[in-house]
Amino acid sequence: MSLRRLLLLALLPALFVVGAHVILQILGDWPVLDGRLIGPDAYMRVLRVRELWDSGLWYDAVSARSNTPFGETLHWTRPLDVLLLVGGALGAMVANFEAALFAWAAAMGPILHLVTLVILLWACRPLFDQAGLVRLGLLFAVQFFISFQFAAGRPDHHGLNTMLFIAQMGFAIRLAQVQYDGKTVRLAALTSTLALWISIEGGLGAAMILAALATAWIVRGGPYLHRIAQYLGYLCLGLVIALLLERPPNDLLTLDYDRLSLVHVALFALLLVLPALCARHEPRRATRWGLAIACGAGTAVIMGLWLPDILDGPMAKMAPLVREIWFANNAEVSPILQFDDLRRTGPNALVHLGLAIVALPTLFQLLRRSRGQTRLNWAILAVFLCLALLLALREARWVGYAQILSLPPCIALLHYLFGRFGGGGLGRAALPIGTIIFLAAGPLIGAGLLRQALPIANTGKPCELPVMARYLAENYPNRRHNLLNFIYSGPELLYRTHHNVTATPYHRNTAGIVDTIHFLGAVNDDAAKAVANRRNIDLVLICPGDPEADNYRHAEGPATLLMRLERGQPPYWLKTVVLPADLGKDFDLFRVAAEAD
Repeated sequence: MSLRRLLLLALLPALFVVGAHVILQILGDWPVLDGRLIGPDAYMRVLRVRELWDSGLWYDAVSARSNTPFGETLHWTRPLDVLLLVGGALGAMVANFEAALFAWAAAMGPILHLVTLVILLWACRPLFDQAGLVRLGLLFAVQFFISFQFAAGRPDHHGLNTMLFIAQMGFAIRLAQVQYDGKTVRLAALTSTLALWISIEGGLGAAMILAALATAWIVRGGPYLHRIAQYLGYLCLGLVIALLLERPPNDLLTLDYDRLSLVHVALFALLLVLPALCARHEPRRATRWGLAIACGAGTAVIMGLWLPDILDGPMAKMAPLVREIWFANNAEVSPILQFDDLRRTGPNALVHLGLAIVALPTLFQLLRRSRGQTRLNWAILAVFLCLALLLALREARWVGYAQILSLPPCIALLHYLFGRFGGGGLGRAALPIGTIIFLAAGPLIGAGLLRQALPIANTGKPCELPVMARYLAENYPNRRHNLLNFIYSGPELLYRTHHNVTATPYHRNTAGIVDTIHFLGAVNDDAAKAVANRRNIDLVLICPGDPEADNYRHAEGPATLLMRLERGQPPYWLKTVVLPADLGKDFDLFRVAAEAD
């Protein structure tokens, strides 16, 4: 199908995509028009690109103003930086770079969302006719979690992850077909390279392509083994090139788990052993099963023996205190459904994973009724939908993948219903039309009913930082001060002021997070003062109304430093800064006194 035809089919769904982003902005009170971005990652990403523009130091990944005074090395990589940098540089032809960068950062998400819509229609073209593709696009457009990954004012890598995963799903479907061409394999490897370069989450799409190829080889034999070798060979080559572009020469041998490194090149290189073993002779089907399982298990054992920390995933070697107090309370990596907290998580799980309730039994029927290539396609989607659901139940960040994989079987169900009941007047069409309404709005309505049945307390609006940041910038203009701050406020304070911060919400800033926890949670003033002295802290900024403040309170035992600051009982070396009334109702600011004070 030509690109022009795909664009025409995407036209109506694209209007719904645009509408979804308008609704998101309305719900957020039009943040981008007020100069705000969505979430700390957005501020940190734009700040990182701004620093790259100013310095031109491609390999310098250190944020010098974070984790003050030691600096912070982020686990992010450069592809998204380049995308933002190009947009800002082009806009700088008609405006200053900072304004152009903000405008592009605000607009980039919805634009990528529209591109992703077209890629989805291309990916699922082997599964549906043109009417089915339009329905697919419409259902995709009303998935709130996916839309939020592409929200205006959220220049984050999650949208790119989603786009590249959908592309890899399309390549998995095509490479498992009998006919193919070498260009498809190369494009699939390039897509997987970009996905893994951007985030280790991209490995899920690469695993889907390998699973489709391996299953096709086990069932049919023949040329599929050569395709596996081609895909893995091109992928390893691409990853090596990405490493050379991403890292300076003296860092190429560093083994990281949370960003692309030789660890991941070695993983895919080991999988090339299977094609090498079977290059001369074509084994029987039963033998092919055994060889495939042995290759996968052998790779896992070798990697586990060589690098045991890889079994802990990208967050290996995280400090236990950081995991317990910060990471465990991070919504992105918390389970989407928690049975001990159904009032809060139940409605969210139903909204975001409700389609799977329809998709799983539909996939069972599709597998039972289909044959050949069609059955293989549905089998791959079924396996990875189950995997994505398990991942989402463990960490909410995987929800979008489960939503994507739920879409095709739901559209297949609609296709069946319209074929069976759609041609007999309005009465017979009521069932497929009702199914459309149920798929589009059912999870949201069900979640609303569940939220009413299990009401949760209104936690209020957390403290807003823009006005406080303006106060800090205007009232402390002469030099950069070192701030002891709440973890999630760090990126926006960096973006809006010239000051330094201690904590940011990134696992590599273990020292900054741990010191913040030790400082605000201290029951001994000397322990807190030692942190302040070691980091040359000038100012301490707290926001008692922020949910993060609960991390530094406890119901029993001596009061923590945060609790005493809230009560207006600071130690002698912390002097209260009198804030304007509009700031003082939300924030408390303290100056670390010099010994002579």
